[in-house]
Amino acid sequence: MLVQKINKKRQQVDVPDFTIQHKNDNKTIRDFHAHPGYEIVWVRNGEAKFIFEEKVYHLRKDDVLFFRSSAFHRVRLLEETPYDRVMIMFTDAFYPLEQPIFTAFKQLLDHSNFPHRLLHLKRQWHDETFHHIIHQLLKEDMNQHKWQQKNALNLYLTELLLFLGREVHTTYDHSSEITAKCNEIRLQERILREINLVWDTSWQLNELADKLHFNKYYLCHFFKKEFGLTIHQYILERRMYEAKKLLVETNMPVTDIAAKIGFSTSSNFIRCFKQYLQITPKQYREEKRREWFL
Repeated sequence: MLVQKINKKRQQVDVPDFTIQHKNDNKTIRDFHAHPGYEIVWVRNGEAKFIFEEKVYHLRKDDVLFFRSSAFHRVRLLEETPYDRVMIMFTDAFYPLEQPIFTAFKQLLDHSNFPHRLLHLKRQWHDETFHHIIHQLLKEDMNQHKWQQKNALNLYLTELLLFLGREVHTTYDHSSEITAKCNEIRLQERILREINLVWDTSWQLNELADKLHFNKYYLCHFFKKEFGLTIHQYILERRMYEAKKLLVETNMPVTDIAAKIGFSTSSNFIRCFKQYLQITPKQYREEKRREWFL
């Protein structure tokens, strides 16, 4: 596994330049999160729900989801349902030189309505091609001492990106498989859209429920059941996600950041941030700035 270092919660954590894993368990990151790079998830068997800012994907057998990992996201697993998948994660650092197919892959995500795409492996010969590429990646990843192993991984990953890009651009109509959604998924996305309009305000549950034409108690129950956390927890995680971005990417004072993400006072923001990350906003910014000079 090829890695670069970052700090998170005051601990050094490995962020992979490239990794591929075949897993069949229910162990996932439970919180909403984001990180540099890209992910490709192939569900071999079972189901999983991927929740983004305004999109929900219910993945089933032979679904392939690929997305920018920097998109705010969470995985929600169904109880007593298997989740057998192959996960690939990689960053821009894995392609130190310009690679036209990788560049086109990034543009594919950038030019979509959302930075994520879903495909379903339906045609047999395409299914076999995809399986072969994944097998080559898994096999190569297990042999770290092989001659030119990194370049081989780079080559096979590029082949996979080419396959995915061509599937998106094929004349075959995926729309019936991909865009057809049950009413429940549409409702989940509608709720997320409404919450994402108010997360940075002094929002009120009653007003949110009225806008959605929901009983507020049923809205809270439905949200917790479908997304695995409360509306208040979701909004806090969204605020912390935005706060971290602003602390790293801008010189905005902490008091201004607090106001921008919906906190009534900076002291309340600092307290919540420290509870969430075990570090103050100022310390978080300083640690991130130090990383730039390592």
